[in-house]
Amino acid sequence: MEPTPADRPPVLAPAPPPGGSPPPAPGCVSLESLRVDPALAGRRLAAWWQRAGAMLVDGVVLAALSLLAGPVLGLFTGMTVAALGARDISATRIWGVFRWIFWLLGGAVMLASVLLMLGRPILRTGAFNLDQSVLDESTRSGPTLPPSPTYRQLETYANQLAADNQRLRDSVRGSSWLNAFADSSRTLGLTFGWAGVYFTLGTTLLRGRTVGKFLFGTRVVRLDGRRLNAMDAFVRYGGYAAGVATGMIGFARLFWDPNRQAIEDKIAWTVVVRRG
Repeated sequence: MEPTPADRPPVLAPAPPPGGSPPPAPGCVSLESLRVDPALAGRRLAAWWQRAGAMLVDGVVLAALSLLAGPVLGLFTGMTVAALGARDISATRIWGVFRWIFWLLGGAVMLASVLLMLGRPILRTGAFNLDQSVLDESTRSGPTLPPSPTYRQLETYANQLAADNQRLRDSVRGSSWLNAFADSSRTLGLTFGWAGVYFTLGTTLLRGRTVGKFLFGTRVVRLDGRRLNAMDAFVRYGGYAAGVATGMIGFARLFWDPNRQAIEDKIAWTVVVRRG
């Protein structure tokens, strides 16, 4: 008579080696980096209206910050770049090199910004006042088209409009190599600006909060329970671009995802919880 499954001795898993699990070999999966902090179990997630309200408040804050002069933005951009290398998030040699690059680049940007700020206003005065010549330029009659324009006439008309638009922008902002570089980077989608500074540096210093999240009682936390660093916040900010690239569907994930993780949370390995 064969023994029943209940009579059979249990199969025991092999005991772990003395001193705990050996560290994974380079290039292999590390379970430690994929673990989720058990303390997150049962934490109340932020509601959709809290996250939407926080983003609206943050938008108002960004609109106010945009009134500051360019050197002020440069100063905070340098601080943000330096903060990316402030924490030793990896023991690899390549990360050590990147940390020095972040420190040196951030320090150079901050120094240059401080020098540009000397003797200059902190606010962008052009955002409040327009010179009369600029107003006259904006109201000047532009090129006209005949009733039945040809293709060549349409092309000439479009080129004249583009030239007038550029001339008006230069009269408001001034023409310089810095503005030319900003226009080129904006065309390539490389603009960092106040949004990158705010969501990276602000979220790091306030430990997972922005002004909006603070007012609505929410915060961003890492799934592994470790403290959010500047690189985490920067990667999460980059997830906003991914949300736009997916036709806003990446943001809408929080309506059906079990942990209400939008695409920026999936990318940065974070979750938004209620403050508690």
